Amino acid sequence: MNKGVFLCVGTGGHVLPAYNVIKSMLNQGIDKKNILIVTDERGIEYFKEKDFETIVYPFVSSRRGIGGYLLNLSKILKSIIYLYKSLKKHKPQFLFTTGAYIAPVSAIVSKLLKVNFYIQEQNIYSGLGNKLSAPFAKIVYTSFPDTKNIQKNKIQYCGPVLNLDLNNNEINKTHNLTIGFQGGSQGSEEINDFVYKFCKDERYLDIDIIHIVGKNNEIVNTNRKNYISHNYIDDMHSFYNSIHLQVSRAGGGILEAAYLNIYQLLIPFKHGTTSIHQQLNAEYLEKINAGRIIKNYDDFTKQIDSFIKNHSENINKFKIEAGNSTISEKLVDELIK
Repeated sequence: MNKGVFLCVGTGGHVLPAYNVIKSMLNQGIDKKNILIVTDERGIEYFKEKDFETIVYPFVSSRRGIGGYLLNLSKILKSIIYLYKSLKKHKPQFLFTTGAYIAPVSAIVSKLLKVNFYIQEQNIYSGLGNKLSAPFAKIVYTSFPDTKNIQKNKIQYCGPVLNLDLNNNEINKTHNLTIGFQGGSQGSEEINDFVYKFCKDERYLDIDIIHIVGKNNEIVNTNRKNYISHNYIDDMHSFYNSIHLQVSRAGGGILEAAYLNIYQLLIPFKHGTTSIHQQLNAEYLEKINAGRIIKNYDDFTKQIDSFIKNHSENINKFKIEAGNSTISEKLVDELIK
């Protein structure tokens, strides 16, 4: 049986795009038996109870760039050998990755297996894993136009991979102004601090708040009646259909809210290599008038005041096209050829 292998690790930002591509393939008639997931202990949480065949392995990650990987070279070589032997038995038609620390391993294994290799890059500034892996790829699908820090002749811009089950048509535009705060699946201490300060700000007590705190963060009692908090939300449909404005980090996931025509106030992560792509992602949303970067609480409240004043003008002013079908149609062709 022909197999398509999807390699995705870590947080939802890397795993969910792979899952959304797979969903599009299933809608085109591909059977779950044709899909093999390669992930790690964090990533497998997103596939539990979804009945996919999986390989779970502790792939090496590094917060110190290339230097950190060089220090773990023996572990990386071990993972390459393990993955090659594991996948060889399945005779895959292709390998597809959504980046991060599994990408270079995937690239090398694709060459050993002599199969086509595809990459999906969520951010406007490519991460180290995808940058190193791009020369091995047949195509690098990008979410943003003019993606940087990656081999240009490999790029095919198709738009972000999104959960197409989401829509923003059910929101009651007459209900009380509601702001959604989220800092990704792991949460953001900086954004959480903004929320708790905002909850006490007497100027905005009439604004409803929905707050995704983060999986491992404690839920705080704010004593505010129009404040709802969650550690994590599996089904984002109700969240997006309940908010008029989102406050978040600026990972590739911001294109999901933009796709739904939800205006955003963005607080790009300020540390490590992630800060580069988050800043550029946020600047792109500013360019298309889909959001604004905020630097501190005073800046935040000024943008809130502006949004309240110009709320009607912030609706349906931007258009994001999803890339799901472009990628899934190519991969389906690979499986049935």
